[in-house]
Amino acid sequence: MSVAVARCLAITVASCGLSLAARASASDAALVARPRAMALGLQVDLFPTVISAVNGQFGYAPQVWLGIDHARLRLVGAHLEPPDALAFADDGFENPTTTSFAITIDYTFGDHFDGFWLGGGFELWQRTIEHRDVPGTAAWSSTVATFGGGYIWRFAGNFFLDPWLAVHATLNPETVPLGSYEYDPAPIVATASLKVGWFAEL
Repeated sequence: MSVAVARCLAITVASCGLSLAARASASDAALVARPRAMALGLQVDLFPTVISAVNGQFGYAPQVWLGIDHARLRLVGAHLEPPDALAFADDGFENPTTTSFAITIDYTFGDHFDGFWLGGGFELWQRTIEHRDVPGTAAWSSTVATFGGGYIWRFAGNFFLDPWLAVHATLNPETVPLGSYEYDPAPIVATASLKVGWFAEL
């Protein structure tokens, strides 16, 4: 074997070794930087609680989610009894209530179930309203498509704050009769709030 050929082989082997080392280093860095594969999270939306308390009523909105890499499957339950003004109805309508159940899929852009997120899904709203001149309560159900987003800020380990906003579009709008009166719920509703929560890696 000539000296030139030997040198060529040595350079080739060294080059392959450096290439493999660089790939291994990049792979190790990717493993360190990648988000946790799975997580289970709990959070509470403050809007139903606060807006119901303003009206002297009790509201709640617990949520649970399962995260896989950047995706989250989120289940939501909520109940609110807001002031009459938030029913956006003619004078005389009062005591609106909404109990909702939702399932959504979110995508988080951060590396650890944090940062900006976008999501959408479907909700079932069970709603009631009264009128001061009519005895009884009108009750109806709405199927709602929801789209929203926010920003998840982890401030202590896996505890986080999540300011968010969303648009809710009723898929089956209807006029609700109550005695001689009629109530037309808004077909599109925008909401904004703050969630607080925590998640555990699985």
